[in-house]
Amino acid sequence: MNTKPPHEADPVLRLNPRRSALLAGHTNTVELLVRITAPPRPAGASQPRPPFNLALVLDRSGSMSGQPLTEACRCAHAMIQRLDARDRAALVVFDDQVNVLVTSRPVTDQRPFQAALGMVQEGGCTNLHGGWVEGAGEVARHLRPDSLNRIVLLSDGNANQGLCDPQEIARQCAELAGTGVTTSTYGLGNHFNEELMVGMAKAGMGNPYYSDTADDLLDKFEEEFALMQALCARRLRLLVRAAPGVKLELLNDYPSGGDGIWRLPDLAYDSEAWAVLRLNVSHQEIEGADERPLPLLEVELAWTDLEGQARSGVAATLALPVLPVAAFGAVAEDERVTARLAEIESAGLQLQARTAARQGDWDRVDRLLAKAKRLAQDHPWLEAVVSELEKLAAARDDARFSKESYYSSQRMSRRLSAPDESAREPDRDDDIPAFLRRQSRQGKKSKP
Repeated sequence: MNTKPPHEADPVLRLNPRRSALLAGHTNTVELLVRITAPPRPAGASQPRPPFNLALVLDRSGSMSGQPLTEACRCAHAMIQRLDARDRAALVVFDDQVNVLVTSRPVTDQRPFQAALGMVQEGGCTNLHGGWVEGAGEVARHLRPDSLNRIVLLSDGNANQGLCDPQEIARQCAELAGTGVTTSTYGLGNHFNEELMVGMAKAGMGNPYYSDTADDLLDKFEEEFALMQALCARRLRLLVRAAPGVKLELLNDYPSGGDGIWRLPDLAYDSEAWAVLRLNVSHQEIEGADERPLPLLEVELAWTDLEGQARSGVAATLALPVLPVAAFGAVAEDERVTARLAEIESAGLQLQARTAARQGDWDRVDRLLAKAKRLAQDHPWLEAVVSELEKLAAARDDARFSKESYYSSQRMSRRLSAPDESAREPDRDDDIPAFLRRQSRQGKKSKP
């Protein structure tokens, strides 16, 4: 393995194979962990962050009446309070009608936002797409490459007015993300369409969150804001070029740009983005190898820095020696890789359990969770996640189980991690930012 020396402020790219060798005489499957490690957060009071260009888009339909709408307005107010004159914000509300309460403006005075939020009242149906479109327009009119340009969308219901097709809405989110405007979504309660909300955030290169109750909502907004403040590299793209005779598959649920290109999450200081590749190395290629390590692939990282400049050039290559059976058997497995593989497999089992629950097949749900629990041996975080899902399954509440298993699966496959995560237990995550904590329940507040 060879890594080009990075600039000290650049992300560091590392390749960790599950086993650092190939078995002679056989077609080989190689699992490879690709790690992109961010630099430490700069010391000092004036820590750099991109300016924010935000649109807060709130559902005020009838189902939001009472505490949910009160909490949604409180969360929007809390986010506005954290902005300053560097930032822009707009405030949009929707039911069956869409209203721009505050057009995009620099946040030099919070009073227009406070006054508008104080006047919000519940309304009728849910034109979610229309609200998102208005928010997109507010952000796009002031698009800057050095800003974090984002729509923050909150809803507790199903879209039932205007465009309602989840695939078309997600396509539009992806198209907008290509221009630099991303979308994060917040689902509240048990009635929103999680496939629509998660699909919008995934396609829109933002983050999906949900809260069981309105009381839990502010915690998710705080997590999002902490992440936005800590970003050091955006629009990460992984470019993978396999050697002849090597077929590859990405196991994470990341969007593909085609031709061995995948989009990874935005990277925060003191964090690590990661992906697991599965390589199939043909018997013929191994037979033709000489005594030197066999080249398998090259990985290159491209990203956008805080000034909005496109960056690339951080690259690494993987070449492994071909060993006979006895020597290969003595090569230890990388525990970090096996842990990531367990997480991805657990995420898949959670999705299968969700499908079974929606079909009313709770016996299959129980079997799948039992399989996930066996997989979680020696993995305390996975064990805690499965235990929470077992509690929901015991209640036979398909709506609540469906949302928790879906969001848990998405988080497990796409999350940022702490660089020292393999050395710490989940119950020691209290001293790291909320967006890096390994939560056992996605719809509830994270640990303080």
